Amino acid sequence: MICGGGVIGAAVAYYLAKRGVRGLIVEAEGIASGASGAAAGILTPPMLPDPRDPLGAMLRAGFDLHLELARTLPQESGLDYAFARTPRLWLAVSEAEERHGRRVAQTLRAAGAEGRWLTPPQVHDLCDWIDRPIRGALLGELAAQLDPHRFTHALIAAAERLGASTLTGRVTGLDRKGERLTGVRVDGRLIPTDTAVIAMGPWSSEAAAWLGSPVPVEPLKGQIVRVRPPRDLAPCGFSDANDDYAVPKLGGLVYLGTTEERVGFDVTPTAAARDRILRFGARFASVLEGAEVVEQTACLRPLSRDGLPIMGPAPGLAGAYVATGHGRKGLMLAPASGRALAELVVAGRASSIDLTAFAPGRFQNA
Repeated sequence: MICGGGVIGAAVAYYLAKRGVRGLIVEAEGIASGASGAAAGILTPPMLPDPRDPLGAMLRAGFDLHLELARTLPQESGLDYAFARTPRLWLAVSEAEERHGRRVAQTLRAAGAEGRWLTPPQVHDLCDWIDRPIRGALLGELAAQLDPHRFTHALIAAAERLGASTLTGRVTGLDRKGERLTGVRVDGRLIPTDTAVIAMGPWSSEAAAWLGSPVPVEPLKGQIVRVRPPRDLAPCGFSDANDDYAVPKLGGLVYLGTTEERVGFDVTPTAAARDRILRFGARFASVLEGAEVVEQTACLRPLSRDGLPIMGPAPGLAGAYVATGHGRKGLMLAPASGRALAELVVAGRASSIDLTAFAPGRFQNA
């Protein structure tokens, strides 16, 4: 059983199905009804990872698997999720940011990777709607974008074609016999199983009481504003040093975001966030000043206590696994996370990614 129908749970179900394991995905509201459906759907390839950063290898694997899935998943699922490769610029507005961007570009080139420093005129040639003063921009490997709602549904649909199934209901507990999982309770009803993956986003914290071990995740609220500019824009997105972004999407909208708010489970869009996000867009592109606001959304990403995903066997309960805490990187990390969890469930260890740094047991004595 996979408890949670977001992109992480969907990826676990997909990769389990590819290994011949028929999963039952339990979701309280609807597939991709939370952050997985409301995300911007942007995939920024990682720069050269710091070897001391345990996320580096997973981010690289996640992006590469997205490229692979773009070739196979639409046919496997029967769903197109609007995957596209597009340039993404990191804009510098201060002298310090320019120095940093130039150093990164040099480091990338020295390592044989893609990396260029663009002057303001070069930025304008590539992306003419960025017309406000900047000091330049870093251009790396081509980024990508997709429709996250349809992508999550595509993973589920492909898994269902291989025997997986879905159930609408709220997971309310786990049953055990000693230190062995024996079932999952859904709306109070017991469904026998000896294997379950807790992938309920920020709601995974509820499982701490069932598992008898900490699952320290909290909601990280993120708001996105979708605007319609007065003309079509070159398909080139950008971000700044604060990790805010502006990305033109298929259909003519531009997605602007995002916030990082620790306000519990409140998903109410706010005027303050909207205004800040709109100011960010207009800071770099005059065409976004006064653009029609089509929609503003808010979603909750699962943020772990130490900022790293929580992935692996639950301490003290054989057959129970945890897959949560991916923060703002859930969509990017989903394929690598799903593949690794499927390996762990089927073979007893993850062969594609070292999950040591993400083990749920790291919080036992914290």
